Amino acid sequence: MTAWKTKSLSNVVSLQRGHDLPTDERIPGTIPIIGSFGITGYHNTSKQNGPGVTIGRSGASIGKATYVKNEFWPLNTCLFATNFHGNDPFWVYLMLSQINFSGFNSGSAQPSLNRNIIAGIPVVVPPLPEQQAIAEVLRALDDKIAANRKLVTTGTDLGCALIRRALTTSTVTSLSELADITMGSSPKGDTYNEDGQGIVMYQGNRDFGPRFPSPRIWTTDPVRVAETGDLLLSVRAPVGELNIAGNRCCIGRGLAAIHAAQPCAMYFLISCQPEVFYSYNSDGTIFGSITKKGLESLPLKVPNIGLAPLEELLAPLEDRIEAAVHESETLAQLRNTLLPALMDGTIRVKDAEKKAEEVL
Repeated sequence: MTAWKTKSLSNVVSLQRGHDLPTDERIPGTIPIIGSFGITGYHNTSKQNGPGVTIGRSGASIGKATYVKNEFWPLNTCLFATNFHGNDPFWVYLMLSQINFSGFNSGSAQPSLNRNIIAGIPVVVPPLPEQQAIAEVLRALDDKIAANRKLVTTGTDLGCALIRRALTTSTVTSLSELADITMGSSPKGDTYNEDGQGIVMYQGNRDFGPRFPSPRIWTTDPVRVAETGDLLLSVRAPVGELNIAGNRCCIGRGLAAIHAAQPCAMYFLISCQPEVFYSYNSDGTIFGSITKKGLESLPLKVPNIGLAPLEELLAPLEDRIEAAVHESETLAQLRNTLLPALMDGTIRVKDAEKKAEEVL
């Protein structure tokens, strides 16, 4: 730690406001367009070479850091690094992600960052070799999480492809003939807590993740429950989004539990027929929704071979997808623990590497 120095932010990284690129001037390509939240689209030309770092300049995403490996186009809703002053770019990205920029609003009605206002923020800077070692450990975790994310996407696409191929010979059947349906109902508000007391409760698709919802609140007096492995279907806008109950849980009025004999096949069967929900999401109402009667009569194409043979094919695939999701959750927790400790020197790289090796 004796070699670590405190410097002003402007002496660690130079930041500049991004460039305008109206939607009607964007030409399809492979160059990522980086806005305040991260990638917002792609263009055929770039404004900045990689590696690059941006932070959100305005709105709700003020200060959100994004790392870009290759050339990109930074929009005017972000600030981007023009000079790293000899520091490791990925370390700079990590450093910026740890700064709470919300207190540096330039004072306008719309929250906004001014590079001159944030230039004097003090930053603790380790020597370059230490920066690179910190970056290597955390980048390994990020890369593994990204690989798992790709596996989930590829696996889901494969599962849907298997279902679509099977649907070349099919019949239409109502959902109630394929599964038991439980509509959610919200308990009284005074039974809610964030301390893990009672049973976890999911209110709607705001709690959804890639496969499983994330616990936010619990209730001591559940009204309707879903069992482990049940499909959780959003019955309020957007209607039709799916997750899987990783454990027994209370379901609020924004969800329905779908209990099927072949849960994996049912998950992919519903996922690859989003058109059955279109009318519920675009009927002119402010908030789309579906009733129990509508859900029971929901028409689904079902392969003539039945769902049992498909379950045998899809269950191992879904097991691999779920394993990747759970591993990413573990890795993300480790990353969130290591990041601040590595950046302020509380934990050294060798110790962090040992922790990372245990899960990689």
